Amino acid sequence: MLGLWYALKPGENLALFQALNGISFIIVGVVLLLWFRPSLKELSLDWEDISLRTRIMYILGGLILVTLILLPILLGFELDVIVMGFVFGIIVPVFEELLFRGYIWNKIEGYYNINSDPNALFVRRRGLITLITVTLLFGIWHLGYVDVFLINPRISHENFSLTTMLIAKVGLGLFLGMILGYVRFKTGKVYASFLLHGFWNTFAP
Repeated sequence: MLGLWYALKPGENLALFQALNGISFIIVGVVLLLWFRPSLKELSLDWEDISLRTRIMYILGGLILVTLILLPILLGFELDVIVMGFVFGIIVPVFEELLFRGYIWNKIEGYYNINSDPNALFVRRRGLITLITVTLLFGIWHLGYVDVFLINPRISHENFSLTTMLIAKVGLGLFLGMILGYVRFKTGKVYASFLLHGFWNTFAP
C-alpha cells in the first residue's frame, strides 16, 4: 500500500486512496494464488456437496450485496463512497476469507487430520481449535493496517492515537473473526462467511 501511495501521490484524493487500497489487496492476492496454487477445495470454494437451495441462497445473497454496493451510484453519492463500497464490500472480504477461513483454515485442520491420533482430544476438537487459531491470526492481521491509518487523508493526525486505533482494530477483528469463523465452521465453506463479511464491511467499514 505504501509503495503505491508514494508512487502515485494521491494527496487528499480519498477515492484514489481507497482505489489504491483495493489494488494492493488484489496484487497481493494474485501473487499468493500464483505462488501457492491452491485448489478450490483448499480455499473452501468447492460446492459440489452444497444443496441447490443453499447455492441459490448464496447467489441471492451475493446479488443483494452487489446491489447495496451499487446503490450509491444511483443515489448520486461521491466517488469515494462508491469506491470504498467496492473495496470494503467485495475486495477485502474476498481476500481475507479465502486467506484465513479458506486456505489457512484448511491447512490447520488438515494438519490435525494427517499427523495426529484420531482419538486424541485436540483432534476431535480440531474444528474448535482451528476456529480459535484462525480468529487469533485474523485479529493480529489487523495490526498490518497501520500504514492505512497513517496515510489516510480522512484521519486528523492532531487528535489521532495510533495505539488506540490499533487496539480497537484488533479487538474488532477478533470479534468479527469469531463470528465469521463460527459461520465457516458450521457451513464448511467460505461463501456464507464472505457474504456476512461483505455486509458487515458495507455498513461498518
